[in-house]
Amino acid sequence: MKKIIYLLILSLSGICRTNAQETSKTAEYKVPAAYHFDYKVVYEVDRDDKKSPETMSYYFTKNGDYMSMESPEMEKEKDMNFMISTKDGLMITFGEESVPKKPDQHRKVIKVMDMHSMMKGSAETMTALAKTLPKNDKAEAEKKKPNDLDNFVKTGKTKQAFGYTAEEYSKHITKVENGKEHSGTMNVWYAKVDFDPEMMFSLGMGSLAGGQSQSKMNQSHPNNMIGLGLTQKNYLLIEMDFEETGGKSGTAMKVVSIDKTNLDKSTEGYFIKNYAGMSMMEMMQKENEEK
Repeated sequence: MKKIIYLLILSLSGICRTNAQETSKTAEYKVPAAYHFDYKVVYEVDRDDKKSPETMSYYFTKNGDYMSMESPEMEKEKDMNFMISTKDGLMITFGEESVPKKPDQHRKVIKVMDMHSMMKGSAETMTALAKTLPKNDKAEAEKKKPNDLDNFVKTGKTKQAFGYTAEEYSKHITKVENGKEHSGTMNVWYAKVDFDPEMMFSLGMGSLAGGQSQSKMNQSHPNNMIGLGLTQKNYLLIEMDFEETGGKSGTAMKVVSIDKTNLDKSTEGYFIKNYAGMSMMEMMQKENEEK
């Protein structure tokens, strides 16, 4: 039970990842004078490998064109202390780096990366490699297993959360881990908000929901725990908890605040590195050439 919970938490932490199944030629991207955000959502995440809960903040726009995430760990990083993901598949990172040929000098830098192009190159390489490996019947069997995150049922329970009405979805789950059977109930609370958080689910968390489009999600992954954020307009995951029979129970993650914000992330004074349209290999070569 806990394994499923923390798989979700780790995916939420790595929301910048995309499965990038669809690729198209990237239009020229111009970095604006500032990125504006309308809402800030703060999650509290409880993990077994941490002594105390950690917080993660997400910034959303009202229309959902782009979003950002920050954590205490990111704030300490010089090379990437702020990151923006766009609905078009771009990742824009803010940081600091040494000036080429002048390692004792530093500059603020923004990197624009096209996740579709980067992942496309990686996917082709991995596909070619997979063809040279012996077929893994166990892996194929794993793919055919039912998705444990599907078929959550609305219980009818509601509660107020930061001015919004949240609804509970629940499912009884039985898993075998390390030869021992674990069973219990997983509960998630979703609230319809007045901004668009869909990118949170279409990126890293979307792969857990099955990597399907919204139209296919309802058919092949009905009421998927994460897919609810894709198939329901302006749905935000408010809380996730579990009740394990004879084991640990509690809240794995929950929203601790939802606030309107007027954050403008300025791009003034930053050196721009635009890698849009480049594969991972091309970007790395470009980086090496500049050193």
